[in-house]
Amino acid sequence: MAGHDELLADLGSTLFASLPRSDQRGMALTYVRGLLTTRGRKSFRNMAASLGVPRLEQRLHHFISCSTWDWAPLARAAAGTVMPMAPPEGWVLRTLVTPRTGESTVGVHKRFCPGYGQVLNAQYAVGLWAASTTMCYPLAWRLLLPPEWFRDEARRARASIPGNCTPETPVVCGLSAYLDLPDALRGRLPIVMDMRGVDIPAAVHQLRAVRVPFLVKAYRGLPMTVVDPALPHVAGPQWTYQIMAAAEEAAGKAVPTGGPVWGPGNQDAARGLVAAVRVRLPFHRDGASGSDGHGDPYDLLLLRTCWEDGQRPDEVWLTNMLDTDATALLSLTALPHRVDDAIEYITAPLGIRDFTGRSYGGWNRHATLTSVAHAIALLMSEVDGKRPGP
Repeated sequence: MAGHDELLADLGSTLFASLPRSDQRGMALTYVRGLLTTRGRKSFRNMAASLGVPRLEQRLHHFISCSTWDWAPLARAAAGTVMPMAPPEGWVLRTLVTPRTGESTVGVHKRFCPGYGQVLNAQYAVGLWAASTTMCYPLAWRLLLPPEWFRDEARRARASIPGNCTPETPVVCGLSAYLDLPDALRGRLPIVMDMRGVDIPAAVHQLRAVRVPFLVKAYRGLPMTVVDPALPHVAGPQWTYQIMAAAEEAAGKAVPTGGPVWGPGNQDAARGLVAAVRVRLPFHRDGASGSDGHGDPYDLLLLRTCWEDGQRPDEVWLTNMLDTDATALLSLTALPHRVDDAIEYITAPLGIRDFTGRSYGGWNRHATLTSVAHAIALLMSEVDGKRPGP
């Protein structure tokens, strides 16, 4: 507790400078302190009881759900404060599914969730993470609001959803969060995207449109055209599993990584192999998949990763980083697994799923302050060597 308080005191004036009033800055500090120290569910009531401050529950509720302060400048300030202390190697876009009962919680809708293998009544959010092989932390969250939330005017009004909000796909949600970062922070780091169930060709087109290096997890049944001179020419598209099988038969297409990289459950060494093949997505007349928007096709690199220690299944990825070292690419494919561990052991215990209110702004304020708490916990863990979290 003392360590958290000291770090919050040191960073608070910078983190919360965008809040216009001193009482708001004080409440932000109190809220983050509550997230860091309260055991169990991070409800307003539980945090107020944990902190032992009279009449705090109602004040916390008003500060998060009813206030009008803008969370976006606070998120940008947090990113600018934490990133120099913990430089990332890439930006990870990862979904967060929170099953719910009932329909009153903001953003709740029925959706097929591939990770669960069924249709769920849930909140569906996309997180933008700054990640490296040693640490990761969320920078921003976007709540996915389906079209039915915009068609129901009464529901939209109850949630106080701003007029400039529109329905977005998961990929657009993630890219919007990325583009909200200041240019100086974005730099040229790659986006690593692991989102089950999205339209991969459309995602590739959208990523290319923002002119960023990227690595996208694909699937074994995605059709592509091989343009790699090392492989036999085959007219027309092939499935990824067919392409990878041909690559394994070709000499020199399976490349040792040459060193340890991070793997799930093993932060020291999990060595793998990479097969890499130049491909193109099938051309569509609208230019939305296999061309650059002017009808000109572009090359991508199709990767197959496999881990000798058997800790995770084989995966296939698409990237526009055609000249990047195989070891570096393999290391980047591990970042979403790093994020998954961080969600399980840090972000979820800190309460990212615990806001059950109706307010759209309330959800965003809670998520933003949870990200701040995550960063504080992470920085403290670097000091005391303990697992972060409450």
